[in-house]
Amino acid sequence: MNKFERAQEILRELNGDGWLIICNEDSDVNSRFLLGVGSHARHYIYVAANGEHKVLAVEMEAPMIKRSLESMNIKSKVESYNSLKELVPKLKSIINKPRIALNFGENIFNEKGTPFADYIRAGDYFSVKELAPQTEFFSAAPIIYGLRSVKSQEELKDLRNVCKATLEILETLPDLIKRGMSENDVKAEIECRYMKLGRPSFPAIVGSGAHSADPHHNTSEKKIEEGVLLIDTGLQIDQMCSDITWTLWVGKKPSDDFLKAYIALYESKEIANKYFVDNTPANLPAIKCREFLAEKGYDHEKLFFHGFGHSLGFEAHDIGPRVSWKVSDELKLVENMVYTSEPGLYWKGEWGIRLEDDIIIGKDKCEKVTYNHKEPILI
Repeated sequence: MNKFERAQEILRELNGDGWLIICNEDSDVNSRFLLGVGSHARHYIYVAANGEHKVLAVEMEAPMIKRSLESMNIKSKVESYNSLKELVPKLKSIINKPRIALNFGENIFNEKGTPFADYIRAGDYFSVKELAPQTEFFSAAPIIYGLRSVKSQEELKDLRNVCKATLEILETLPDLIKRGMSENDVKAEIECRYMKLGRPSFPAIVGSGAHSADPHHNTSEKKIEEGVLLIDTGLQIDQMCSDITWTLWVGKKPSDDFLKAYIALYESKEIANKYFVDNTPANLPAIKCREFLAEKGYDHEKLFFHGFGHSLGFEAHDIGPRVSWKVSDELKLVENMVYTSEPGLYWKGEWGIRLEDDIIIGKDKCEKVTYNHKEPILI
């Protein structure tokens, strides 16, 4: 069953007539997810509950979209337009239906919120409301969640492939990194290798010394120095992204404090991973990790100030409940969801460590598709 067919099934459950994706200048990632190619000019994708799908695209991109859909065995009419004057009546005829789903989120202030659906721009929303005043527009959040939270077997195959390729590149880091390079130099070297295979799934974080204590450090021109070097990076090939963090030591001998913290984090993650199983509360891996760190003498509330993991998929931060000790027991992990497992310890202004792996939620145990070394790599 292809993505359009899966969306059709969800639409029928919601008593919806169709799902309209509006995209201009790559404004909605769900366009590339459905079409298989990036269409940069203004276009509209209409997934119909009755199977009469349609894509409206500019003339220069319509043939590319048609070929991509055909390659995925998706039956959809692709129509081109040359002006807004030509576009408007075509779009109006599509959306003149009782119930149409649009990509807007309904609530961002609770743990069951739908910010992942929030892609439509205000101008586009008001424009389609004016074109179809009798149409009820509702949030496409259930459709997007249904399509992207639990991964298909094809997507899991792509995940294993992209993670393998990423690890092969990361294993070259000892030969790649030289003293005197800047953080940006290291980022460029890694991402140049990615571009030969796919694309970076997000801008790499390369943090040397005190910068490693900032989880979302903006990679800079700072020179690589002796001590901690944190690299958080990912690659996208086909439908899936990797997201891996390795923390290395630049120099001949790591400090005792660093080595102790590294080993404690590694062990805490291995314990937490046992709880990445179907129907488990999404808070449990994080709770078990933090319990272990506390036993080892680390003030996790002070030193570990982010969530334990996030959903991974077509985007590096994909769709699914957060894995955090602060979320409720109601949020559950589901078999074939994909998550990061990334505990960290950070001494602000000094140094930090994060060890991040990618995990497939299993029925009885998880599948760890990436790894960190049991002992830190020395540069």
